[in-house]
Amino acid sequence: MSAELSDNPDLPIPPIPANEEERLRELASYHILDTLPEQVYEDIVRLAAYICQTPMALVNLIDRDRQWSKARLGFAGNEVDRKLAFCSYTINDPDDVFVVQDATCDPRFANNPFVLGDPYIRFYAGAPLVTANGCALGTVCVVDLQPHQLSPEQIEMLRVLSRHVMHHLELRRDLLQLEQRLLAQEQERHSLQAYLHSLETRLAEVQQQVLIDPLTSVLNRRGFDVRLNEEFDRARRYQAPLSLLLIDVDHFKEFNDTFGHVAGDETLRIVAQALSEGGRKHDIIARYGGEEFAVILPATGSDGAYVLAERLRRLVQQAAWPLRPVTISVGSASLTDDVLSVCDLIERADQALYAAKRGGRNLCVVW
Repeated sequence: MSAELSDNPDLPIPPIPANEEERLRELASYHILDTLPEQVYEDIVRLAAYICQTPMALVNLIDRDRQWSKARLGFAGNEVDRKLAFCSYTINDPDDVFVVQDATCDPRFANNPFVLGDPYIRFYAGAPLVTANGCALGTVCVVDLQPHQLSPEQIEMLRVLSRHVMHHLELRRDLLQLEQRLLAQEQERHSLQAYLHSLETRLAEVQQQVLIDPLTSVLNRRGFDVRLNEEFDRARRYQAPLSLLLIDVDHFKEFNDTFGHVAGDETLRIVAQALSEGGRKHDIIARYGGEEFAVILPATGSDGAYVLAERLRRLVQQAAWPLRPVTISVGSASLTDDVLSVCDLIERADQALYAAKRGGRNLCVVW
């Protein structure tokens, strides 16, 4: 429709409902404007046209500045300037069906461009779509191109259809709200899962820190106890071999007294690094206490433990020592039928270590 016709000064401006702002908020809450066609509303306009015997029928919603059609039959466009819409009058009386029998004889519509031009409307009847709060959102309306009159039964059927439209709008809104709540719950669940995952990660990091020796970055005594008990139980359960190396840094007290504790700490770090690099991927290195280290050897028997102990001893001896060469003594013990507990295994490795020390140090001894 041209701007000249829309701004026709002889065209009366429809009144605005007293509850306009509340009405617009209610309309927005349905999230129905500018949505795609839906079969239920298409069926309603066909029923309205059939019942009232008109060539046109629409389900219209009145926005702030426009009339938008959710469903239409026989009418070309789906959006009209609100000032030109017959339904703009209908929403001012939520309790009644608004009827215009001959628009050319009604001063409110005689100069309307839809009356003066295409589609040449003559008859209009609209039943308001009324919410529980009494707000008229739009209409179910029928239109004819010639003067027309509805029977009381036809007018009542328009009311029935308008209530039917409101029922579906309510169901649609309830479904959208339910989907939004479910989506919010799902997002909350994901957020909670992410938070729990971060807590678990942090807890694992803290637990790891609790089990790690801060000086050497290998397991501390607590970590050693945990892992040795795990490996002992696993070896017993599956009848698998298991060995343990106890290692002592030779003459460490003398080294500390001579070069100081800072140099002593660096020595322990170098020893730990050599043990870590010399061990296999699944071997477990720990600082057992002071200048003592331990290496847990899963799936390793006595012979394999001795070979590895010798390799570790040579690696430490051949390390690039900044002050003077450092050596280690190693005691090895392996799981046998008469080893009844973790303490038995540690005791045997400890006895082997003392034998290595008594034997002159820089030595590996198998219990």
